Amino acid sequence: MKIGEQIKNYRKDAGLTQEQVATCLGVSAPAVNKWERGATYPDITLLPALARLLQIDMNELFSFREELTELEIARFTEKLSEIAMEGNVTAAFEMAEKKIQEYPHCDLLLYMAATILNSTLSLAVIDETQRENYSRQVIGWLERAADNGEEKVRMSALFMLAAKYSQMKEYEKAGLLLDRIPDTTIDTAVLRAEILAQQEGGDAALTFLEGNLLQTATRLQNCLYKLIELEEQTGNHQKADEIAQIAEQLIPLLGLWNYGTVVPHLILAVSREDAEQSVALIRTVLQEAQKHWHMEESPLYYRIPVKKQTEDVGSKFVQAIIREIDNTEGYDFLKGNEELEQVLAEYREG
Repeated sequence: MKIGEQIKNYRKDAGLTQEQVATCLGVSAPAVNKWERGATYPDITLLPALARLLQIDMNELFSFREELTELEIARFTEKLSEIAMEGNVTAAFEMAEKKIQEYPHCDLLLYMAATILNSTLSLAVIDETQRENYSRQVIGWLERAADNGEEKVRMSALFMLAAKYSQMKEYEKAGLLLDRIPDTTIDTAVLRAEILAQQEGGDAALTFLEGNLLQTATRLQNCLYKLIELEEQTGNHQKADEIAQIAEQLIPLLGLWNYGTVVPHLILAVSREDAEQSVALIRTVLQEAQKHWHMEESPLYYRIPVKKQTEDVGSKFVQAIIREIDNTEGYDFLKGNEELEQVLAEYREG
């Protein structure tokens, strides 16, 4: 039972000190301190008054609404994903907020809801004020998970928060968050796969390894993009070109979405303010982004369960690319370019 932790968390939420709780309940401050440390428990006769003081009911006090299993969270997030993918952003956020209010200290729920809805925001067709408000809501959930979560959840939340702040150009905050994540970690994937093979069989181990490989391939792709960008910025143009060629060849070998093969060259064209090449590559990126990513056709990922990709997903992704072109300073040199406007007009909604 986590009653001590509950008392501490809800006391802080209510803005009360241990001394104030002690005074209201007629006990000593050291007694409250012992409750919160789990050394002792409150007398049963004090529990109703304690719950009222903390502005909660007995369910919260005894954590009856805190314990969601991973399976329960998986089922909920699957439903949340379905609503989000249908494009109903408001309904998805309301659904997540309601669940989080019901289980306010379930850190895995906070993290999973933030992850799903953060991805939804990148594709959502909403005005920028709504996008900013929802983004702040996601940040709030991540901050709560990063402060109190089990280590794996906490590290994941810290990393995602750092990425969010970096996108917002709040680099000092992002750096401080990254400082809280250990630099060295042990890659346990191969050992985990071996254990899974012994416990659950080869199929389970292979599915696990495929998922791990997909995550690794995606990280590698993003690292290559950043290498190209930074080499170009530091004047190493030849190296940037060479890395772009490597990325173009490697991405299809890794079974990743084919539009990613165009991105390295677009990064270079935009960085060099080559308007003609940039417009041509933007056209190609938009064309490729509308095509389905048939991940299951790759021998690397065919065991990973994949839901059928709808036409709407590609359309939303295209709109996200257009928003980036419209709102990113790096594309300012293309403002007023008639050819680009014609290309974008073919894909813009409305």
